[in-house]
Amino acid sequence: MSTMPPKQTKTPNESVQEMGKEVTKESIRKSVWNYLEDNDLVQFPRPVHHRIPNFVGAATASEKLTELDVFKRAQTVKINPDKPQENARFLTMEAEKTLLVPTPRLRHGLFNKLLPPQGCGKEILRYCSTSQGLKEYSVPIGLEAKVKVDLVVIGSVAVSKEGYRIGKGEGYADLEYAMMCAMGAVTPDTIVVTTVHDTQIVDIPEELMEDHDVLVDYIITDTQVIKCNRTKPKPTGIIWSRLTPEKVRQVPILKHLREKEKEAGKDVTLKDGREEEDIPEREDRRRMDSDYGRMRFRGRGGRFRRFRGGRRGGGPYRERRDTEEDRGEYAENGEEPGDDKSRQRFRRNRRFRRRRGPRRQDDGDNNEESHDDEHEEGESEGEGRRGQPRRRNMRRRRPRRRDESENTGDDEEHEDYRPRRRRGPRTRAPIPTLFVGSIQRSVRVSELKGEIRGKDVNPIRVIWNGAKGYSLLQFQEMQEMEAALDALQNLEIRGRKLRVEKSNRLKHDDSDNAHDGVVDEKADD
Repeated sequence: MSTMPPKQTKTPNESVQEMGKEVTKESIRKSVWNYLEDNDLVQFPRPVHHRIPNFVGAATASEKLTELDVFKRAQTVKINPDKPQENARFLTMEAEKTLLVPTPRLRHGLFNKLLPPQGCGKEILRYCSTSQGLKEYSVPIGLEAKVKVDLVVIGSVAVSKEGYRIGKGEGYADLEYAMMCAMGAVTPDTIVVTTVHDTQIVDIPEELMEDHDVLVDYIITDTQVIKCNRTKPKPTGIIWSRLTPEKVRQVPILKHLREKEKEAGKDVTLKDGREEEDIPEREDRRRMDSDYGRMRFRGRGGRFRRFRGGRRGGGPYRERRDTEEDRGEYAENGEEPGDDKSRQRFRRNRRFRRRRGPRRQDDGDNNEESHDDEHEEGESEGEGRRGQPRRRNMRRRRPRRRDESENTGDDEEHEDYRPRRRRGPRTRAPIPTLFVGSIQRSVRVSELKGEIRGKDVNPIRVIWNGAKGYSLLQFQEMQEMEAALDALQNLEIRGRKLRVEKSNRLKHDDSDNAHDGVVDEKADD
C-alpha cells in the first residue's frame, strides 16, 4: 500500500536556502508548487503543478495594481491569459484602457485585442476577462499593426526582489516579451509587473538567470508592493540561437519575424545551425523547445507526461511465451526456441493461423459416409494430419411460402405458417416546439430557464444543445406554444438577442431534418 508523501511545511525560500549550490529552476518550481498545494494557498484550477498558481488573494493583488502611477498613466496594457490575472484584466477594461492578451501558445499570432460591447455593464466585462470571453470578444492583431505597450503584467511561479523571475518552464512568457521587442511594441524602459503570493518571493541565484529571461520591475502581493532592485538588463529581442527549428515551426509568427529580421541583415541562425527543412514531418507533432522550454508531451486530461514510446499506449513490448505446440514445430524444423528465424516465422504466420479443434460428428447415413472418406484420406497423408476446417454457410435461410410447401408435399409441416404483415410508417402529430437560436456557447441551460420563466413561459421539456448554439422548447398544447412565441420575441441573454421561432417540423411537416430527429428521440422517451 502506497503512502502519501509528507506535506511541505518549510517555505519555498527556506527550501531554496537549504539546497545551496544544487538549486535549479525546476527545484524552485517544485518547492513553490508543493508548498502552495499542501497548505491550500491556491484556488481553482488545481493541482497547481505545471501552472501559474492562482493563489489566494490574487484578486486583492490585482486591485493594488490599479493604485500604481504607471497603471494610471498607461493607455495600452498587456496581461497574460492565466487565471490569477483575471481580475487584473477586468479592472483594465473597467478603466477603459486597451487590453492586449497573448494568444494561447502563440499558435495564431501574438496579440488579441479585447473589444467588449459598447456600454456594457460589469457583468459583461467580467465575462470578457475569462478564458471563454477572451475567445468571443477579441480580435487578432497582425504584425503590420503598430502597437505600443505601456505596461506588461505577467504571472510567475517564483520571483526575487532583484527582479529575477521563474515561470512554469515552457518559455512562452520569455518568448512573448522577445517578440514584442522585435516588433517594437516594448522598450527596455517598459515596466513589467507580476502578481504573486508572499511565499512565492524567493532568493533566486543570479547564476540561474539567462539572457532571454524576462525581468520584472514590480512585485505585487495581497499585502505589499515591492519595487525591485534590478541591475541586470532586460532582453532586447529574439535570441535565435536559443530556438530550435521545431519551435519555429510550432509558432507560425516566429517564421515571419525571422524572415523580416533576415531581410534587415541580422543573424537568424537557429540552434545547432539547423533549418526547418531538416525536420521530418512526424517530428513536428512533438512539443520540442530548447532553452525557451523543454520537450513535453500532452497526456490524459491535458497534463504533461514523458513519451514512453515503443508501441501504442506506451510501455515496452511483451515477450511471447512458447507453447508445447511451438516447441514441437521448432524440433521438426531444427530451430531453437529463442532463435531469430523462429520469431520471424511466428510473426509472419500468426495472422493466418486458424484455431484447430475436433471435428463435429453428425448423425445420418450421408454424413457418416463423408466422414469416413475424410478419415481415410487423412490416414493416407499422415497419422498426425488433421482435416481442413469446415466452412460455415453464412447464407440466411428464408421461410418457404405456402405455395412452395404445397408443391413439395410438406403441407402438414407448414400448415400453420402465416406471412408476416408489413407495418406502415408511424404517423403522429408533431409536438409543439419552439426553436431558440443564436445562443452563446458559454451560456448555461440554467440561465435560459431563468430568462424564460421570468417571462412566464413554462415548457414541459427543454432540449439543450448549447454546444451548437440552440435549444428546443416543447409544449403540451399548440396554443401554449403560440403564446410563448409572442412572449419570447425580445429574449436576450448576456446582451445578445436570441432567435425564437417555430421548429422546422412545424413549418415543414413532411421534411426530415436534424431538429425533427432530436424531437422524435425525446418524444419516444
